[in-house]
Amino acid sequence: MPDLSFTIFRIRVRVQLWFLALAALLGTTAGFRDPASVFVFAGIVFVSVLAHELGHAFTGRAFGLAPAITLHGMGGLTTWTNGRNVGPFRSLLISLAGPAVGLVLGVALIAVGSFVVPAIAPDYHAPDLAIRLFDSAIAVNLIWSIFNLAPVMPLDGGNAFRSFWALTKIGDAEIVARVVSIPIAAAIALWLGVGLHQMFAPILMLLYIGQNVSGIRVRRLVRGDEVIQRKILEQYPTWLQNHDGASMIREGTHARAAAKTPHLVAYATEVVAMGQCLEGDARSGLATLSAMPRGFAPSLDVALHVLDAAGEHAAALELLRRAAEASGDPELKRRLEEARARM
Repeated sequence: MPDLSFTIFRIRVRVQLWFLALAALLGTTAGFRDPASVFVFAGIVFVSVLAHELGHAFTGRAFGLAPAITLHGMGGLTTWTNGRNVGPFRSLLISLAGPAVGLVLGVALIAVGSFVVPAIAPDYHAPDLAIRLFDSAIAVNLIWSIFNLAPVMPLDGGNAFRSFWALTKIGDAEIVARVVSIPIAAAIALWLGVGLHQMFAPILMLLYIGQNVSGIRVRRLVRGDEVIQRKILEQYPTWLQNHDGASMIREGTHARAAAKTPHLVAYATEVVAMGQCLEGDARSGLATLSAMPRGFAPSLDVALHVLDAAGEHAAALELLRRAAEASGDPELKRRLEEARARM
């Protein structure tokens, strides 16, 4: 059975069936047994997690990002189709926006139950099941948001701490945030598992510990690749200005051979392809781009340049059209109209 997908506020949302199954399972572990109450509880989880991710999405879009949301078995994830780097301060705001929405919703629900309903209908007594579901909506938004603010990557609190540390410019923020995450995650797992006899959250914390240990190792490899990439970036404008495709091909090939991560392989592949175009061999550049590592795609500008140089104008136009529609970026739309006018 395929995943569900829809668009809300011009943001594409994909809902994996595992998300709905886990929401229903959480409903049964919360004490709801009849199908109707489990369905309502799953709906509360769906709306709450979606609102949380929309908080990230709206904030990111205010900074020029193009958001897309996925609700998966472990919660929700907001990604950016244009992959723009907005800097640590804006990243900090984006990370905090999701939990902030949950906290606001939780406080608003408490206010409704404590003040609004008694003021409007002082003699009204809700059924026990309705009260339990209402309390669950408060817990999902309030307690989960507080939990999500723990400085443990990949939780929002961990990402926010990483962005905050990046502002200090002291050390590698990624490694610092992951090192801090490990003992805090262990403490939370111990507290919830032994002290409160919880099961799901401690398992999640142990999973995060493993991810952060692995992430530290990967980050150390990435730092070495970043040195190589930085050297290429410094020379890249000069190569373009001098139409020095040979240097691009040579240094890009060396970088691909030395790369420890697919990120550098992907970047070096783009450099080689651009060098081949400058050397008048756009067809080879097109073939080079087709050998990008799995899960990576060339940047839009490089792909358009290589396609146009290889005479694949229709393919370039279609690529630009899809990018403009996905991002809603007015600059891309302007470029699309100019490209259509030239054809």
